[in-house]
Amino acid sequence: MDKIYGVSDAETQRALYDQWAESYDSELDDARYATPSRIARALKPLLKEAELAAPVLDFGCGTGLSGEALAAEGFTRIHGADVSTGMLEMARAKGCYETLTPLPFGNPDPGLVSRYRTVTAAGAISPGAAPASCLPAIFMALPSGGRLALSYNEKALEDEEYMNMLTRITESSEAVLEVSEDGPHIEGLGSVSRVMVIRRR
Repeated sequence: MDKIYGVSDAETQRALYDQWAESYDSELDDARYATPSRIARALKPLLKEAELAAPVLDFGCGTGLSGEALAAEGFTRIHGADVSTGMLEMARAKGCYETLTPLPFGNPDPGLVSRYRTVTAAGAISPGAAPASCLPAIFMALPSGGRLALSYNEKALEDEEYMNMLTRITESSEAVLEVSEDGPHIEGLGSVSRVMVIRRR
């Protein structure tokens, strides 16, 4: 984890995630990774039953821990996307994703995001992962009424660029901040994350 936070070069970062893929789940399970389940639980009450059955994009799905958390809350059509092919292979083995898409580094294709009314990003928009610019890129690609459910870990909460981008979105006329809750991130490390759900007007 410390290696990831210290890397800014995209290809080196991708290689580190690929190398981490096989041990990622066991390391985070042992450390009690709470954020994916917190996001799924925060999002579910905001959606109608038909929306739970509609496709949801799990942006930065990694090995699929977030997909499993969504499935546990009743989401039935989960589409994953990630920059790491190694992590996508681990996610595929979980069997909870309808589709899995490799992503380029940088901002996602608006055409991909615009096909969904619900997008999740569990730990995906943060230093060591997707850049701060991914937040507006994803949010502004959502249709009216669409939702982005995401988390900011402590690194993002302490980073001026990430926080400025968050403020820019949540204080805009386009957005309604429906949920903002601080709570456990990786409990074994004593870390905290902020779970948010932002709806586009």
